[in-house]
This record gives sequence, C-alpha cells and structure tokens, in this order.
Amino acid sequence: MDAIDTQDLIDFLTKGERAEKLESYFRKVEKRKGKIFISPYTLLELAYLLEYNFGIDRERVAKSLKTVLEDRLFKVSDKQDFERALELYAEGMDLLQALKEAHFEKFKVSRLRL
Repeated sequence: MDAIDTQDLIDFLTKGERAEKLESYFRKVEKRKGKIFISPYTLLELAYLLEYNFGIDRERVAKSLKTVLEDRLFKVSDKQDFERALELYAEGMDLLQALKEAHFEKFKVSRLRL
C-alpha cells in the first residue's frame, strides 16, 4: 500500500500539474481493489492549506475532507476520530484542537485545568 502526501492531494483537488497522473494512478489502484493510505497528519495539513492558503471556507474544507474519508480508495488511520473532529471543526473549533477533543472523548479523559 502506498501513502499519499498533502501536496499530491492538493494537486489532485486543485487540478494541478500532476492531477492527470494522480487520477490515472487512483484508477489503477481502484481496479486492483487496493488502498491508498492517508495519515491524519496529512489531512490536518490539507485542511490548513485549503483554509488559510487557498481561502476556502470551513464548510467546503469539511466537505472535501469528508469525501476523502468516505472514499473506499483511501485508508485513513484513526478514521472515526477524524470524523468526530470534523463535526467539531464544522461547529467552529480549530481542526487540530478538534482532533485532540475527539481523542479525549474516545479515551474518556478530560483536559487538565489548573
């Protein structure tokens, strides 16, 4: 299984110079019923770049990330945690903080408050 990094996802989503090659690669992987690994760190970076570098609103960023999470082609580690983080992100929380909150919920811990 290959892993995809942020720049490749950006090129694909923005129809960059490597978009055609990536699309062809995706079709080959899909045809052989393979998967492409995506780290939650890659998704965090992707969200940041889409929102702050490309000026895409949170709703569209969340929708794009949700599409990636739901696509059977991709294997995302900690997928359920990231789905919960996206819910919190859509409600206005910073995505990194939302992922932390999702982990706190998962492990039934609360943040240290002194």
